[in-house]
Amino acid sequence: MEHYSVTGMSCAACQARVEKAVSGVPGVESCSVSLLTYSMSVEGTADAAEIIKAVERAGYGARLRKSEATEDILKDTETPKLRKRLIISVALLLALMYFSMGVTMWGWPGAGEAGDADGLTAAMIGIIEMILAGVIMYINRAFFTNGFKGLMHGAPNMDTLVAMGSGVSFLWSAWVLFYEIIFYGNGAISVSIYDDLQMASLHKLYFESAAMIVTLITVGKLLEAMAKGKTTDALKSLMKLAPQTVTVFEDGTEKTVPIEEVRAGDIFIVKPGDNVPVDGVIIEGATSVNESALTGESVPVNKEPGDQISAATLNQYGSIKAKATRVGEDTTLSQIIKMVSDAAATKAPIARIADKVSGIFIPAVLVIALIVIIIWLIAGAEAGYALARGISVLVVSCPCALGLATPVAIMVGNGVGAKNGILFKTAQSQEETGRVTTVVLDKTGTITEGRLEGGDVIREESPEAIRQLRNMGIRTVMLSGDKEHIARAIGKQVGVDEIIAGVKPEGKERVIKELQKSGKVAMVGDGINDAPALTRADVGIAIGAGTDVAIDAADVVLMNSRLTEVPAAIRLSRATLRNIHENLFWAFIYNIVLIPVAAGAFVHLTGWTMNPMLGAAAMSVSSFCVCMNALRLNLFDIHSTRRDREKVAKPAANIQTDTTDTEAETDTETTEEKQMEKTMNIEGMMCMHCEATVKKALEEIDGVEAAQVSHEQDRAVVTLNADVADKVLKEAVEAKDYKVISIE
Repeated sequence: MEHYSVTGMSCAACQARVEKAVSGVPGVESCSVSLLTYSMSVEGTADAAEIIKAVERAGYGARLRKSEATEDILKDTETPKLRKRLIISVALLLALMYFSMGVTMWGWPGAGEAGDADGLTAAMIGIIEMILAGVIMYINRAFFTNGFKGLMHGAPNMDTLVAMGSGVSFLWSAWVLFYEIIFYGNGAISVSIYDDLQMASLHKLYFESAAMIVTLITVGKLLEAMAKGKTTDALKSLMKLAPQTVTVFEDGTEKTVPIEEVRAGDIFIVKPGDNVPVDGVIIEGATSVNESALTGESVPVNKEPGDQISAATLNQYGSIKAKATRVGEDTTLSQIIKMVSDAAATKAPIARIADKVSGIFIPAVLVIALIVIIIWLIAGAEAGYALARGISVLVVSCPCALGLATPVAIMVGNGVGAKNGILFKTAQSQEETGRVTTVVLDKTGTITEGRLEGGDVIREESPEAIRQLRNMGIRTVMLSGDKEHIARAIGKQVGVDEIIAGVKPEGKERVIKELQKSGKVAMVGDGINDAPALTRADVGIAIGAGTDVAIDAADVVLMNSRLTEVPAAIRLSRATLRNIHENLFWAFIYNIVLIPVAAGAFVHLTGWTMNPMLGAAAMSVSSFCVCMNALRLNLFDIHSTRRDREKVAKPAANIQTDTTDTEAETDTETTEEKQMEKTMNIEGMMCMHCEATVKKALEEIDGVEAAQVSHEQDRAVVTLNADVADKVLKEAVEAKDYKVISIE
């Protein structure tokens, strides 16, 4: 996978345009563009030069990121520029508002009569307003250069809407001003700008709107940039953990060298209170190391000769001498940073919703604005009023909120996970983790300690982890290559729903495939023999202490090797999904509600209308709200069971399980009851409103007693008091525009 920096993007439409352009290059297998980090990830055999040309043909810029450090990529360069632009714009805008509002409307000092040398005439005030507005627009010319550049390439973007809204306001006002000056009074040509142009004529001008639009959008851009910068705080804090210098031991002496000069095999010294600079193995001394930066576990770990130490961990007590084993990009810290940044560069499946809308959103807004102007003119409105309605439609529309809804939540969720030792390799794995309905756990080394000498013993946290999973409505299955009686004894102690024993490595993959018929499956393992099953599962979760093969094959890595991090990872994923749904809901509702208001659709019914300046303010606030909502994830406690659903998952059908006679008898007694319940896996639900719609549709069917619907888990559990065909249930849901994936 190659990573690129992309310049010139301003909204989701830009993002979609770049993806489409690059995806069309021969040899490109997949392309993912992030509006959040202005980055692009490309897989395939296509030449980098061809990819860059495709981006440039689309009207944007691109360059390979190979030569850039991750820290440079994440550096916030936008905020200082926007802050400077905003300060100058606001200062000039205050002067403009003094004349446009204070002098003309409230009678503040400055106005005079025609030909009066002690005061300004209406014509002079109008020209001053035009000059001030023009300067403000020039300072914020990026909107116009990017906007019209996109329009020329047939790819209008958010900047196009802002540029057209502000530009039309300015040009209309300039036309009115000079028309009034030259042809004031019965069409007679005036001799001088000091002729009797009335102050009332200034009320027809929209110079303050033209300037206010770009200034308010710049306010929104600044707030958005600041919020976006905070979404990468977790990653930035990780990068600051590694020291910049290392004390190496060479030829019997100690010397300090830059970290870049350390090579594998070098001997280095770490004193109490210092961070470990590179990965290594202790050869002399003993200490206690705080590994919370990597694993999220705050309890220090005792280390002695022969033990591994990792970069960025804190040496708390003793001075130690160690041999470097992995340096530079090979250290554990570097790998974590790479995983988190790579995940941010990929795209979650749920983002496809926004991408589809963004592709047609801005062209649709341009058409709507034109139609609004025409309708108001036909209805007999003044040209200025009709233009104001069209301009309001342009500047109130916010494709940015759609484009940011998913990536900001993914980035913050990734950061929360990294701080707690939970690493999602891709945005897709972060989304899929929250949708799993079955968790399959390897026995040896996952549920148990994996010690083959002193019989294998159960991990201390295993029973609690499995209890939490079951209370979250997730079915638990233990998969083991051991004999049945051994597996059954372990399974009963930890409380799993099902036990499948005597399974060879290749058999584990087949079991996963069978379980996937009932929903999304996560596989948790730590060994080489788990790799095929980890790859086959919808989500592969590797215990951090396991083999490199298992970690490489997995989608999620648990750095602290505690099984309770499995429900924690699912909780975090579900919280991230909820946040994405909230963001998308806000973005869609914002545009659905405010575009008609801006168009004046309710003016005769309620009197509601919208000034272009208010539209610009609303546009700015919408993107900022999406970013701030995503930042709330930083407050989420991934270990809290408070929001877990207290509902035990039912065993899967058609899977061989090992049970005692008593358990088998219980299953027989409840078979009839289970047959009266069906689980529907449904795609497309985004919020509580969706849940209510699906619930109502199902409960209106004869034979359906009740329906429990969850948009977080994408499923509905239907209780029946009569036989109802799956087809009937499916048709009822799909009639409401949701997709039924399966019915169990």
